[in-house]
Formats: sequence, structure tokens, C-alpha cells
Amino acid sequence: MGLLDSSEKFAESQNLLNIELDTGAVEGLKKMPVDMFDGVYLGKVFSNALVLCVDLRNFSDFINHQDDEVVFKLIKEFTSNLLSCINQFGYGCSYYKFLGDGVLVIWDETNETTINEALGVFDTYTEFLNEELFKSYETLGLGGALVEEKIFKYEISAEVAQLKYRDYVGYGINLACRLQGLAGIEKLILNERIALTRGLDFTVDESPQTLKKLADMKGLKKEDSRRVLFYKKPS
Repeated sequence: MGLLDSSEKFAESQNLLNIELDTGAVEGLKKMPVDMFDGVYLGKVFSNALVLCVDLRNFSDFINHQDDEVVFKLIKEFTSNLLSCINQFGYGCSYYKFLGDGVLVIWDETNETTINEALGVFDTYTEFLNEELFKSYETLGLGGALVEEKIFKYEISAEVAQLKYRDYVGYGINLACRLQGLAGIEKLILNERIALTRGLDFTVDESPQTLKKLADMKGLKKEDSRRVLFYKKPS
């Protein structure tokens, strides 16, 4: 199928504009990568943004040993319930984007409220997975990283008429995505900045194996490559 011509694009855009959505759905859509074009493109720097990156552990092995129908059913339930969890417990977030079997969630500012939201998303969804969705699949689980860092927000025009695309880039996103790979099931890694300045409890891993993995990661600042800090949930 070729690209839509201008008349088809206009008709399609009109159909989009005529969709009726409730207030909650509209607010949720504003936090996703694509938005209705409003004639204004944003470019902002957020010096102390909060970035949560979570991902499924052992999902690749799960795919290789399960029927297609089982895989489709589980990943759809995983993502739909995760979206509901973000909308309920991370409602103050500025942006979220699914990354296959994981998700990236961003708050433009780091403060007590946004940290509690991020931890609420991770803790609540971990409990749901253990008690409900992954009850029959003990090898599966959620791991992640939560970092406070500088990031950049930008918007560009999209190929489809009347839409624009937004995204974030920056060290904070790279750091969260890399650190989350070191987190085991039910583990959440913190970067030095948020761990030492926000009063969160954590445990330290300075084992040779962990330090070797950190050393193999490209682009980490010196303070983020010395050790791994695991969030310690209050008892």
C-alpha cells in the first residue's frame, strides 16, 4: 500500500478529530508520543527529571518455550494492566512509552510526590504480577531503574496530517535503560543522585561481577559506575 494522498490524509484527519473521548482519556493521550498538532513545537530542558524504566525478566526465554497464543495473551494483559497502573498510580507523569516488554515513564520534576508515584507504579505492579498475572510463570518478573537526571524534550511534525511526535533524549534516559538491565526480579536500581539526596533507603552491591558489568556499559558518568544501589522498600 502506498502513501496516502492529500485528500485521503485530510479525510483521515477529520475522522480523528471527530472521535469523542472523556477527559481522562484525553489527558492520558497527551502523555503518549503522538499528539494532535497545535501549531507549537516544544523544546525544553529538565535539569532534575525523574525517569522510571522497567522491563520483564526472562521474557525472551518464555517466548521460546510457549505457544504463540500464550505469548500474545500474556503480553497483551501485561501491557494493558501496566498502562492502567501508570494512569492510576503515576497520573502526574509527563510522558510514557512502551518499549516492547517494558515501559519508560518520565516526570519532568523530581520531588517527593513524583518519587512516590514512581515507586507506587513499580511496587503495585510487581505485587499484581506476583499475585495474579505471573502466578503460573514463576520465572517471569519485573525489574527496573529509577534515576534523577537532566533530559531534553523535543517535538517534530509527524508524517500523518494533523499529528506531531514528541520524545525525550538525554543521559537520564540512557542511564535508566542501562541500569535496569542489572536489576533482577522485583529489584529497582537507583542512581547516585536520587539515592543520596532524596532520603531513600538502599542496599549496595559492589561485587566484582557487578562492577565488571558496570565497566562494560558505555557512557556512564564516573559516579554511576562505581557501584549499584538497590532501592530498599520500607518494611
